[in-house]
Amino acid sequence: MKLLQVNYRRERGQDDAGQVEHLLGAADRISGVPGLQWKIWIYDDSQGAAGGIYLFDSEEHARAWGDEAMPASLGKLPGVSGIEARYFDVDERLSAITRGPLFATQEVE
Repeated sequence: MKLLQVNYRRERGQDDAGQVEHLLGAADRISGVPGLQWKIWIYDDSQGAAGGIYLFDSEEHARAWGDEAMPASLGKLPGVSGIEARYFDVDERLSAITRGPLFATQEVE
């Protein structure tokens, strides 16, 4: 497993209707990214910051998204800058003890 942490600056917050519409479409597309187990969306509008935490089944899949597709897609959004991606290995044993969500378990309708 490989964890991808993405942070970026953004000018538009969660209350921007155009951005919300775009991100809803992006969530649908991202849900089909090969190897993706799950993604958690994060933001702090007071600091103009946003990002995501992704869990992939392999480093190959994580890097295919994080080094190639994600920066190209995210960089097209108006007001987005400073995109940073970091990769981490996952300690599955310790994460299981602390109830880390290592596998996708539910569908959202």
